[in-house]
Amino acid sequence: MIQKNASALATTALAISMAMALTACGGGDDGEGGTTLPPVTPPTPVEAGFTASAEWNMVLPAAGQSLCYDFNTKSEVADCAGTAWDLKIKSGGRTATFWTNSGSSGSGKGGAFGGPFDHSWTELLAWKNATTDPKAGAIPATLFFSDAASGVFTGTNEIASTAFEYGVGGSTDHLLYPNYRTFLITTDSASASTAGTVTSPVFALQVTGYYGGAGGTTSGYPSFRWVDRSAPTVVRKASVNASAGWVYYDLVAGAETTAAGNWHVAFNRYTFKLNGGESGTAKVAGFVAKTPAGFYDVAGKPVAGKFTDASNLASTEADLSASDLALPASASKWVKDTVSSPLQPAYTGTYPSPLNYGWFSYYPTATAASAAGLPAVAHLLKANSEGASLLRGGEGNTYARFHVTQIVYANPNDSASQQTWTVKFDVQP
Repeated sequence: MIQKNASALATTALAISMAMALTACGGGDDGEGGTTLPPVTPPTPVEAGFTASAEWNMVLPAAGQSLCYDFNTKSEVADCAGTAWDLKIKSGGRTATFWTNSGSSGSGKGGAFGGPFDHSWTELLAWKNATTDPKAGAIPATLFFSDAASGVFTGTNEIASTAFEYGVGGSTDHLLYPNYRTFLITTDSASASTAGTVTSPVFALQVTGYYGGAGGTTSGYPSFRWVDRSAPTVVRKASVNASAGWVYYDLVAGAETTAAGNWHVAFNRYTFKLNGGESGTAKVAGFVAKTPAGFYDVAGKPVAGKFTDASNLASTEADLSASDLALPASASKWVKDTVSSPLQPAYTGTYPSPLNYGWFSYYPTATAASAAGLPAVAHLLKANSEGASLLRGGEGNTYARFHVTQIVYANPNDSASQQTWTVKFDVQP
């Protein structure tokens, strides 16, 4: 019914420093050493702040359907196409999730800075405009995070990656380093087979670097190598320029293709996705098969000396065909891509107690609903008007702070009755 979503973002000050560092990072081939490029200059703060407002009274559609809203024209966009919409709501039938016009959720240049657990409405009301945090200063454009695929390449470290670590050398190190993990990638997630067939191959793949271009120091050029498990002695290698958007790759052909083509893995800087689940129409999924020894200590922290060892590239290649790879025990163990967004934090609370989703709270029992001032009816929702976020519009040059102020049931005594949500925006045109 109600699913646990992606983790909440880090604090404002830490996120700002991280984003500025990551946009500035440079380095040598395969992430081994290198030089640091000058830091990116934050955007000039917009003086004219939140000078307009909008209110979206949205009738929750049927489960699985979506509606989008343009806060500049104050109108719904039913087909959610193009860049002229800013906030999407996906219906779960009795609840809903929010998404931006960006990344995996839309073709626009939108994004969100923080979610409902990161900012309160009272806090954001003190902001003069959407590009300057009163406490931490100018907000880099990179901190308005896009919606993104979440799957086998998504980790719990500060850059949300299972393939890279950031700045292992300390506060002055702004490089990304590969950990040479071996990932199994199946083209048929309905099958538990890890051997594969001619028509449904299974690959073993390692990410080996992040820097390329002229001189090998430009970020956003992931390199990787892989084998077809049916012919594990043939190691193939490639690097792509993913510095400006998604690059789609066909592991069978060993060539770049398009989103409409026969692709298996796609790259966007250090973010990767697979052609399956929420990310594509095929049945591609992954599994972490091996982490080479020595890269992490017993507490799971990166070991700097190992990550910077120049022999890593050569010494880990044999892992692609190693006999000690972990294998999925069943087809259900393959990791399929889902989609994450800053607007979708993990809920707090433990069922059957109330669960807080940031934008609203869910009351599983009649007793819990009654204690919250609602009718004594199980499965009701109540808006949390203090949960708020900063949203960049689909065109990429307008902003809004917004919150959910009300969720009204057509029949307050029936949790299955039609819901109307009220979302209010302060708009920075």
